[in-house]
Amino acid sequence: MKKTFLVLFILLITVSCKKENKESKKDNFELTVIANNFPDSTRVYLYNRNIGKNIDSTFVINENFKFSGKVLLPSLCYLEFYDKKNTHIAPYKYFFLENENISIVGEYSNFINAKVTGSKQTDLYTKYDSITAISKNKSFDEISFLFSNANNQMALTELLFKKKEVLKDSLLLFYKKLDATNLNSAKGRELLTYAKTIDIKIGDRFRDIIGKDLNGEQHKLSDYSGKIILLDFWASGCYPCRLQNKKEFPKLVKKYKKNDFIIVSYSLDTSKKTWRKSSEEDKINWLSISDLKGMKGENVNKYAVTAIPNSFLIDQNGIVVKSFIGFSEGANIIENQIDQLLK
Repeated sequence: MKKTFLVLFILLITVSCKKENKESKKDNFELTVIANNFPDSTRVYLYNRNIGKNIDSTFVINENFKFSGKVLLPSLCYLEFYDKKNTHIAPYKYFFLENENISIVGEYSNFINAKVTGSKQTDLYTKYDSITAISKNKSFDEISFLFSNANNQMALTELLFKKKEVLKDSLLLFYKKLDATNLNSAKGRELLTYAKTIDIKIGDRFRDIIGKDLNGEQHKLSDYSGKIILLDFWASGCYPCRLQNKKEFPKLVKKYKKNDFIIVSYSLDTSKKTWRKSSEEDKINWLSISDLKGMKGENVNKYAVTAIPNSFLIDQNGIVVKSFIGFSEGANIIENQIDQLLK
């Protein structure tokens, strides 16, 4: 009932919206950061989450550093810091990078709350994020905010994270609010593809996917029909995913090596080099495939993945029996489900 009420409310929101946040007037960005109390030679990476990789790096000198460049569209990014021993020393700072003069001022002990100025979409993101602290009906208010402030990359980004909470007819209504730039953006196309795809549900037959392993050999999920399959979506930049690779999956491989069981890890990385590096670090010795299209690929849409790690347990008859999101070390949830199938 709550979901139905939420969607009905959203449908009543006016379809018209201001065409804010069109193409930026500047051709490039200038990002200036004051990093109070950060030691000299602290390494800084500028990570673009839209494309899933670092786009630049530098060092803190006299509590300052700068980045400059160009983004095609406003992109969700974060700054990541490492000391001289390459140890992560500060929390991420999320913001939207756009072709403007942007400044960030923050303290070593609390950089996650650093102040960002010069980015309109970061300002909008801050307002959206504040709903968590003041709302008694968080999901309702968040989605209402996104529909009221559509036609920009911030709203598209956040709605894609929450797309399973909204009926697909309403997602198409949101899509119609977008101008040509946002309609044709990767996130706009991703939203439309998802809205037109029928969600996979527990009890459905698995949907076949095709990917290549790191040696370039092609594999289809249907190649392993008749086995118990754990299909896992992950990425190198996802800490819980990496932890699960190291802590849980090796135990499953060892325990069920005499059973008809296989793990198929599907990487959402867009860089083969990054995928290979993380696979080697995690000592992945089970099947790992990808199409290197990240969250924009057809295979991801077939399983309506919105957050990772996300695993799907498929039984010997090809039926999806369980979906798992996230990783809790020691919970043994997947293992217990596999035991049930083998009884």
